[in-house]
Amino acid sequence: MKTRIITAVIAVLGIFPFFWFSAPVEPTNILNYAFPLLISLISLFSVWELLHGLSLDKNYFVSVPFYLASFCFPMLARVMRQDLHAYRQIAIFSVLAIAIYLFAVMVFQFGKLDTGKIGLAFMTSAYIVGANAGVIVLRDVPQFGRYLFLIPFVFAWVTDSCAYFAGRLFGKHKLIPRVSPKKTVEGAVGGFVCCALTTLLYGFVVARCFHVTPNYLVLGISGLVIGVVSQIGDLMMSAIKRQQGIKDFGWMLPGHGGMLDRFDSSMAVTVLVLIVSTYFPFFY
Repeated sequence: MKTRIITAVIAVLGIFPFFWFSAPVEPTNILNYAFPLLISLISLFSVWELLHGLSLDKNYFVSVPFYLASFCFPMLARVMRQDLHAYRQIAIFSVLAIAIYLFAVMVFQFGKLDTGKIGLAFMTSAYIVGANAGVIVLRDVPQFGRYLFLIPFVFAWVTDSCAYFAGRLFGKHKLIPRVSPKKTVEGAVGGFVCCALTTLLYGFVVARCFHVTPNYLVLGISGLVIGVVSQIGDLMMSAIKRQQGIKDFGWMLPGHGGMLDRFDSSMAVTVLVLIVSTYFPFFY
């Protein structure tokens, strides 16, 4: 626990400057690309950890396209922030092109590749890259991006922390022991409730400090769903680890594991917030 806390404090101090200077500025200003660079690196290391866990990282015919996409798309989201329609088109065409390319690799390496692992790598990598690029898209929303992009990080970690402590204090019934032996029903409920309440508090604090108007209905309903989606994101990655017989995806964050172990919940929440904010405003 001590190692986990120390790592968390150091990580927060390390990424704080990137978050502070995360706003888009003139394209000629190097600060315009500092925050996307951080997210691109998180995306890259997360995909590498996934492929390493699936024993595909050394097959460069498979891994290199994933590495390129994982680094480029979060950065490209900032470069093309004024034309998201074109950005989405490039993303869709790239996914289709990589799919066709992987089919070709499977044909030419027939009998040498586990097609199930290739399919899992493709699906999960697309999710990782899309979620990380979504952080940049959320940050670049005019006027309200500075409040939106924090939601996946804040509430995924709130859910995770509250679920942990609720489980330690009240946990008696195992949630899904084959996937995550330590998680309990009581912990999951505690994380869900805390997340739902904290979203409303977040809206109140933002309104008081920055003079914007929160959409409490959207925040409240989203908070209920975030509490569930956050834990699904965690359990989904745990299921992959159990299937592959590994404890953690990586080692870069002592006490936490790797990037994918730490950001699995926030990636799931990013996808949810990106979808909801496309159709319903969180703030006015």
